[in-house]
Amino acid sequence: MQHLDIVFFAIVAVILGWKLYSILGRRTGHERQIDPFARRSRPDKAGEGEAPQRGRTIERDEPEAPIQIGSRRPDGRPNLRPVETRPEPTGPGAAMQPRDRRQLEAEIAAAPQSLRDGLEAIRRADPAFNPVDFVAGAKIAFEMILMNFAEGDAKSLQPLLGPEVLQSFTAAIEERRRQGHRLKTNLVGITHVEIIEAALKGSQALVTLKFTSEQIDVTEDAAGQVIDGDPTRVDTLVDIWTFARDSRSRDPNWQLVATQSPA
Repeated sequence: MQHLDIVFFAIVAVILGWKLYSILGRRTGHERQIDPFARRSRPDKAGEGEAPQRGRTIERDEPEAPIQIGSRRPDGRPNLRPVETRPEPTGPGAAMQPRDRRQLEAEIAAAPQSLRDGLEAIRRADPAFNPVDFVAGAKIAFEMILMNFAEGDAKSLQPLLGPEVLQSFTAAIEERRRQGHRLKTNLVGITHVEIIEAALKGSQALVTLKFTSEQIDVTEDAAGQVIDGDPTRVDTLVDIWTFARDSRSRDPNWQLVATQSPA
């Protein structure tokens, strides 16, 4: 009986082995390897590929860079054009809006011949001179000079002012300080700037500008009481300033050399 049991179990083992072989097959070494950590890409078309399963995140491919599309060609296909790159403007005029530049250029072109001749003479002496950029820089200087004068900062005014104007401004600051007064200036905005004169005298370039601005100017005493001006009123003021620069100098900065009020 013992020998019969051994033969019986041997037959059962052979039958089970044959069944497993028929179901699983044989490994040939060329089976496709599956990497469970591999990145899954998005199907090229809707409905293709494996549908996302609940609780699993599918990585998406990076979007392609946009292409600028121009007008269509006669055959109906889009005309693809590369994106044009323009150099960024530099200098004081970089912050000026294109509309303001065109307006200023038109004003200069329509200016009297004597003014245009003066600007051209300065440009010949200094090829880097550009009237539009000059006006943009003068607007910045106008604001800096007003603010430094109101704050009584004579040291910051020195590189911006010529000797005579610096002496006049410094005297006014010292007198204000002696009386214990304080000037508060709020430059609401510069509404217009116009070149009214330009000349080259020897090597000295001179350009006179007419500034129209809106300001709130208030003078207070030592106790903080308003003694001049109205903090609620915006005044429209006109200033005529003349800037100068030695065209032979390596220093590109202009200085305020004269101020006057309109007649």
